[in-house]
Amino acid sequence: MIVNIRFCRISFSIMAICFHVVAAYAQQPEGRQVQGVVLDERRQPVPGASVTVKGGDARGTSTDDGGRFSLSLSPGAQILVIHSVGFETQEVQVSAGQTSVTVQLQPALSDLDEVVVVGYGTQRKVNLTGAVSSVDMKNLESRPVVNVVEALQGTTPGLTIQQSNSQPGSRPSIHIRGINTLNNNDPMVIVDGIIADIQNVNINDIESISVLKDAASAAIYGSRASNGVILITTKRGSKGAARVGYDYQYAVQTPTFMPQIVDSWVYAELRNEALFNSGRPLQFSAEQISGFRTNGPNANWMKEIYRPSSPQQMHNLSLSGGNEKTTYLVSGAFTDQESMLQGPDYGLKRVNFRANIETEVSERFKFSVLAAYARNTLSDHAYWTEWIIEQATRMPSIYPIRDADGNYTYPSGSNSNSLARLEQGGRRTSWNDDLSSILNAELKIIDGLKLRGMAGAQLYYNRLKENRKAIPGSGDQENRMTNSSQRIQNITANLLLSYDKTWGNHTFNGVGGYAYEGGADNRFETFRLVDESTYDIMGGSQTSNTGNQEWQTEWSIYSAFFRANYDFADKYLLEFNLRNDISSKFRSGNRSAWFPSLSAGWKVSEEGFYPESFKAVLPFAKIRTSWGLVGNNRIADYQYQATVNVSQGYNFGETIYPVASFGVANADLRWETTRMFNIGADLGFLNNALTFSGEYYVNDTYDILINIPVPGVFGGGAPIQNAGRVQNKGWELSARYQLQTGQVNHTISGNFSDSRNKVIDLKGTYWINGSDVNTIVQEGYPIDSYYAFRWDGFFHTAEEVSQGPHLDGITPKPGDIRYLDKNGDGLIKEDDDRFVLGNRFPRFLYGFNYAAQWKGLDFSMFWQGVGRRMVWLRGESVEAFHNNNEGPVFDFHINRWTPNNPNATYPRLTVGAESANNAAKSNFWIEDAAYLRLKNIQLGYTLPVRLTEKLSVNRFRIYASVHNALTLSNMRVGWDPETADGSGRIYPVNRTYSVGLNVNF
Repeated sequence: MIVNIRFCRISFSIMAICFHVVAAYAQQPEGRQVQGVVLDERRQPVPGASVTVKGGDARGTSTDDGGRFSLSLSPGAQILVIHSVGFETQEVQVSAGQTSVTVQLQPALSDLDEVVVVGYGTQRKVNLTGAVSSVDMKNLESRPVVNVVEALQGTTPGLTIQQSNSQPGSRPSIHIRGINTLNNNDPMVIVDGIIADIQNVNINDIESISVLKDAASAAIYGSRASNGVILITTKRGSKGAARVGYDYQYAVQTPTFMPQIVDSWVYAELRNEALFNSGRPLQFSAEQISGFRTNGPNANWMKEIYRPSSPQQMHNLSLSGGNEKTTYLVSGAFTDQESMLQGPDYGLKRVNFRANIETEVSERFKFSVLAAYARNTLSDHAYWTEWIIEQATRMPSIYPIRDADGNYTYPSGSNSNSLARLEQGGRRTSWNDDLSSILNAELKIIDGLKLRGMAGAQLYYNRLKENRKAIPGSGDQENRMTNSSQRIQNITANLLLSYDKTWGNHTFNGVGGYAYEGGADNRFETFRLVDESTYDIMGGSQTSNTGNQEWQTEWSIYSAFFRANYDFADKYLLEFNLRNDISSKFRSGNRSAWFPSLSAGWKVSEEGFYPESFKAVLPFAKIRTSWGLVGNNRIADYQYQATVNVSQGYNFGETIYPVASFGVANADLRWETTRMFNIGADLGFLNNALTFSGEYYVNDTYDILINIPVPGVFGGGAPIQNAGRVQNKGWELSARYQLQTGQVNHTISGNFSDSRNKVIDLKGTYWINGSDVNTIVQEGYPIDSYYAFRWDGFFHTAEEVSQGPHLDGITPKPGDIRYLDKNGDGLIKEDDDRFVLGNRFPRFLYGFNYAAQWKGLDFSMFWQGVGRRMVWLRGESVEAFHNNNEGPVFDFHINRWTPNNPNATYPRLTVGAESANNAAKSNFWIEDAAYLRLKNIQLGYTLPVRLTEKLSVNRFRIYASVHNALTLSNMRVGWDPETADGSGRIYPVNRTYSVGLNVNF
């Protein structure tokens, strides 16, 4: 607890310093003042443009959000140099008596001079030798998303993001260049130099995002870099008068996809047919079926548990400015995303705060203080969303969810009501706090030699409170109250020495340093079952039906690293990285590991022999390659140590004696290592207006930490071992084209990528996972491949049934699924006749973005898709009358097999034991979930400067957009192809309609 108090005191002290610096800022530049405004080709303001004095004068500033700047100049004529990313650099003469200037920039046709953030520094894109992608933040502007991850989907080749659902608080999965290990495949996320939770970063605070994908770019991070690195840099203040920015967005959410339940009279007919096929009495008479058509009911429980639409709103307010010595940026944001589920005020509320202060104490010394805080408050029902959706999906349309008196109904065979659980079943609320503070200092020792230090601290504090209530008249009879908490403290510190030197044709850059990371994780949970839960408190003296749990872990990593870059004649590029990590997750002697990388690049277009005729078409051409090692230690703590478990034990007479057992451990555990090879090319066409990049890579991960099965006579569990090997291969393509037609500026960009993994070595073992859906991990196949029977059409006649292969113990009938007999013995058995049938990981990912600007209008549309993805649907998501339930029956079940419809897409309808043949695990239930999605379409208008000046604002933009606007897919069953998997018990993905405004003062 003392550590926590000290940590919080330090963090809030740093934040107080931030506010003090902002409040104390009053210094004004001296000398002749020149006021100016920088506009783009549409005469719209250009914020953040650099304005400097030519001729060695170190003075300079940058434009505010209205494109304005103020600069102190000495007497006499001066030349100003104006530079902004995406525009051609322009020089403007300012005469001796001139006090104002207007500059209009022209868009640059190439982004090759862009500065890209890499590990512990920056590099020009034109000189990169590694595989680094920089995200164009303009493409993310004003998207109605509540987290950064969703906005990144489809923007970068090799970056795979899967949004499993849109439930408030959900976390999309992230992979860089596929799957490299059988363990954790999450990339390393670093925000302003420290590992952070990307979900808690305010997207409006982000200046740049870089994705490091190969060893040349990631090896300097060594540990945990085998899955790639995402670097996020937040915005800083700029010199000039204080300016205020405000962004507001209001959105409405609706589901993208929802399977169509058949009408009640259709259901009754199909139910009768299924009962007849199964040799059972019919349930509905002709009069009842006619009554359903005329009088109902005709309910849809899947729609009843959702609201028709739910609102979402976001606010962001920022204050920035500075003088010649100090700059600052302070921002605050509020996000409110309401749930689409019915119920009392379910949803997510998030508050963000950030303060970034930078000060130049002298010409040689400067420091910065960065502080950020995020609070997520998530309110939800007290059950599990899968349960809620399961019950609603299985319920046929002949039953209303409420009766005529408004009471919840509990139809025969059901002991719960999804709507009752949502509205009366209690509440689960969690509060998640994320506080971070970073102190940076930089000392310029001599020209080119700098010493930099950074110390960062993070505190995550998560609390959960649940009060689940029994619902009268249902099977939900358990009143349960739960309280839990988690406190995570992380410390990061590093010290770096860098040197830059250019002489003649030689340019050298080197950086070396030392880093420390450490953390502690404490968790506690207590629960209580009570007779009633009207009062939401945990106090009292109850000793029965209650329990407590507690976990505590600690970890640390000590590291040393070095990087050297050499450039000869701006043609030949070399880079070398080396990092040594010492991890507490392994015993002494195995803790240290070295991670080197080497990369090289050749600018072919700079050679003297490069033909001039080529330069007219292909003015820039660079090839590059890299090789290196990166590590992964993401396993549970203390795996190399034997643990002691104490249980209640055995009775001897009237006495219970405790028993201690020892967990199996492997003291020889060591690092997983990934060997990465990458070769790529960067090309520029049409005066570099069209740029192209291509990559091919091979990642080979060995010493993978896995549990290899042991013989039963061993008498214990399987210890984790360095025994696995996985290979991952892939390629990436990306292109960007900028052009101007008349007064319209166009930007077209796209990317296309693929990756495929294969298990190389498991020491001859394999294992099968899952119950309803089986996957296999086996040498020669992708990780977690589907493992099932292969369907071979339907049986159409009794003769086909008598001659065809049968499932062991089951006799099929015409209209049932026929399975391929792998070994030809006439019987279909799991041990003999299952096939490897693809996997759920997406392949052939692509994204396409088009943006156009004309005067004040801007338009953009972004398409994202997957060329191949297999999903195994099961249970109530696809099976009519699943598991002997009364439902579900969807519209695609109508095209079922009958003697008169032999070309059907669904087998004959059955119930109960008669469904055993068709319900067997086979690829009949595996769908191709490839899709193309219009991820975002947006139209905006920015008022011209002449109007904003009258309104006393620098910039005023309004816009409207639709997120997940359109989806094209061949999936037959009506589920969203991005989320479809398993039983379909998934909160849907949202389609979001939004309007908003951006105002800068």
